[in-house]
Amino acid sequence: MAEQEINFRKVREFGDNLNDTFLFIKQNLKGLLGAFFGFCGIFMLGKAIFSGLYESRSFGFLDRLGGGFAAGGQRTAISEIFTPEYFLIIFFSWLTFVSMRVVLAAYIKFYVENDGLHPSMDQVWVYFKKYFFRVFFYSIPIWVLIIIGTLFCLLPGIYLAVVFTAFDMVLVIEDATMGEAFNRCFLIIKDQFWISLAIYLVALIIYSFGGMIISLLIGGLVGLATYFTTKSIGTTAGVVTSFLNIFSGVFYIVFFVSSAFQYFNLAERHDGTGILQRIDALGGDQSGSHEQIPEEY
Repeated sequence: MAEQEINFRKVREFGDNLNDTFLFIKQNLKGLLGAFFGFCGIFMLGKAIFSGLYESRSFGFLDRLGGGFAAGGQRTAISEIFTPEYFLIIFFSWLTFVSMRVVLAAYIKFYVENDGLHPSMDQVWVYFKKYFFRVFFYSIPIWVLIIIGTLFCLLPGIYLAVVFTAFDMVLVIEDATMGEAFNRCFLIIKDQFWISLAIYLVALIIYSFGGMIISLLIGGLVGLATYFTTKSIGTTAGVVTSFLNIFSGVFYIVFFVSSAFQYFNLAERHDGTGILQRIDALGGDQSGSHEQIPEEY
């Protein structure tokens, strides 16, 4: 049986979003994972390494309790927390987050523009290198706004987080500038805030619990093997943290694909682009004499 092409540009209800999310991932699992690890792997590995080093050092006090503290060997609490590894974790976490969103958006952009054709690594790379730095820099002020809104009052932070979930998709799919993407996010979510919040929460729960279960299972097995090999709690904590960082990231695909479907749902409700394309296709003119209706965002 031929594989069913999934039409992103259509209105979807709550249940349709989740059903199509898992269907799309099932049909594109190999390509998604290949692009995911191919372009995000280096950043995920860097985050995992420095997280492991940081956790290993943080939990090292348990090992020192067993062997006694060396004179003058304790550092201040501040220096224990804000180590070079701490800031490298933040840096690689941001690189990982941006690269994951860009590579998945690039995959979906190619899929949509080529009638369901699965992109190769080279084809994803074309979009990835075009939008990575744009998303990297444009997202910084957006997240600063969200953090400020959360710190001063929780509700504005939640509202902005929901509104700007589609920000990266607007940048990539619509090839928008920062100002255009900023205004577009507020425009398309009008009257659709609560359903968007519900969809994002469910997808976030699936991502969180799925990643946690698999990561704890694999990390626990690796941690036991490490502990019985090294007898070091600090080393064990570092290794487990590294595995948690790598495997939990895979389940982010679920959240992003679900939020991508919701972006297209919001855009379609506002623009009706997909409906116009289908009406044009029903014209039945195989010679191509009719002009193609351009996409509008």
